[in-house]
Amino acid sequence: MGSRITLLSLSAASALAGQPLRLARVVNVDDDAWRPFNMASFDQDKVRTSGDFQYTVYWDADKTLVVVRRDLRDHSVQTVSLPERTLTINPKDGHRNTVIGVSSEDGRLHLSWDHHCNPLRYGTSRPGFLTDPPDVLTAADFEPPRPLIANSKLESAATYPRFLSNPPAPLHFIYRQGSSGNGDNYVQRYDAGTHTWSRFGKTGLFSRRGVYPLWKNSKSRCAYLNDTLLDPTGRLHVTWCYRETGATWASNHDLHYAFSDDGGAVWHNNAGERIADLPNGDAIELADPGIVVREIPVFSWLMNQTAMTLDATNQPHVVTYHLATPERPKGKLKHGPPPEIGRKLSLFHYWRTPDGAWHSSGPVTPLTTRPGLLVDRQGNLVVYYAKRGRLQVHIAVGADGWEQWEHAEISIPGTTLLRASKPDLGRVARDGVLSFAGITNGKDGRRGYVLLDFELGAMADR
Repeated sequence: MGSRITLLSLSAASALAGQPLRLARVVNVDDDAWRPFNMASFDQDKVRTSGDFQYTVYWDADKTLVVVRRDLRDHSVQTVSLPERTLTINPKDGHRNTVIGVSSEDGRLHLSWDHHCNPLRYGTSRPGFLTDPPDVLTAADFEPPRPLIANSKLESAATYPRFLSNPPAPLHFIYRQGSSGNGDNYVQRYDAGTHTWSRFGKTGLFSRRGVYPLWKNSKSRCAYLNDTLLDPTGRLHVTWCYRETGATWASNHDLHYAFSDDGGAVWHNNAGERIADLPNGDAIELADPGIVVREIPVFSWLMNQTAMTLDATNQPHVVTYHLATPERPKGKLKHGPPPEIGRKLSLFHYWRTPDGAWHSSGPVTPLTTRPGLLVDRQGNLVVYYAKRGRLQVHIAVGADGWEQWEHAEISIPGTTLLRASKPDLGRVARDGVLSFAGITNGKDGRRGYVLLDFELGAMADR
């Protein structure tokens, strides 16, 4: 399925009749945050709402983890530094992401921070912190760091932690154990009654097993997940690509999909056939049938860990970027593509319909950064990211079956936007607001940390 592209300037008339975005507010959190990095495109969740408050985390200029609480009634902000949680190993490594999770049943805020193939770092607030929030935040509201699961040998080389906070489903936590091209992803589920986590045996979600002939008969790989989502029925959706070697993302290949209806124990392919049973030691692996839903060959320079969202029918939508036609560079193969190939990378959109069919549109627009993604209340797909100091927005029109795209560039008065986090999905569902954290270019070369709100349903004044 092709795509009809309509390029819009901010002064052009919108065929969406006022559907896109209006900047509502910019809430300054810190104008002197840790400069090398403060968010990663794979942070899930980075910003999360619970009750009247919105929470996020960032590294301050002293490399100390800071918890932020924003009161959504008046947009006032409180912060608290957690001195037991600092960037310690390689503080300029942008893979060392920070994420938060919400378990509303016991009122805990969960934190994970600072690892790239290092021991898992995890901790929580005290019980009731979210459901009976204190007037003033203090470090005493947070318990000491601890292992996720006591005496586990599967928390020694963790990377890319992510929480799945989707009440009423239990809180889930996923991370990779191992390295790029040679790692497993583990799924954990939280029991708020006992304040403990359980893992489905010692089997990861994905196995490294199998031989991939199209990349030198590779015998080891890792799965790179896009956003992992629980829908309102409790179904857990995952999409991913495989990487055959850590040395280059030229070995990334194919869009895969699977789902679980029991919280992550038993898994099914796109056709609903059972392919994995983690408690019985059977993980998803390369040879499982029906998991490839779109063939994207090696040397397409398919980006890993991009974005996924669900529409009103609980069907997944994925946006990523890659070449329209595979291309192998001349000379020695490097981690990323050379400039002459990188300039050809473009945004592609893939989505599933209730009949199990997968569709695609693209190339939509040149893209070389992982975007944020959501579906608004009118069913439009909203893709956004920072570029040239502004927010770039690409919208696929839901009423047109996501074939027609509109584009806009939104300036934020007084703010040079450098990075944009993934959305606070709770604000989207509850308030119809796109809310995310941003990195800004501050004074004297400093980096700011802000929270931004955009009303879904009205483009900024033109």
